[in-house]
Amino acid sequence: MSSRSEFCVRQVVYHLCSAEMWQELFEVVSDAEWLLARAQLDPVGLVLDLEHAACKQKSEFEFSSAQLAITTTLHRTVKLMAQALRMDLQELQHDYRSVPSQLVGRLIAHESESAEMQGLLTKLREWEGPIPQGW
Repeated sequence: MSSRSEFCVRQVVYHLCSAEMWQELFEVVSDAEWLLARAQLDPVGLVLDLEHAACKQKSEFEFSSAQLAITTTLHRTVKLMAQALRMDLQELQHDYRSVPSQLVGRLIAHESESAEMQGLLTKLREWEGPIPQGW
């Protein structure tokens, strides 16, 4: 990975939070390729990024009622992602490639909570794996 790509992977969550671009943030953190790239660079950093995103979404900004409903479900989904990966941090430090399977395994009980959670789990299940080797 080039140093420019590495910088983008490490900084995108911070910048999207600062810009209050919550939907775009969720698209990034729910992308299996980004999750693996971030975990490969630093599994602890991945968990901290997710925790930062969840904390920023919930605590610092005011929303209209429609925005609040969407933001609350996004916040909960990102928070659960962070908690799931924190529980498996030791495994992730050993093999970062387990991120998608760990998320599916730990979050499946929450699948019916929101469309965002269902979408995340569906994307992770349907993902064909890192290119070119696949799963």
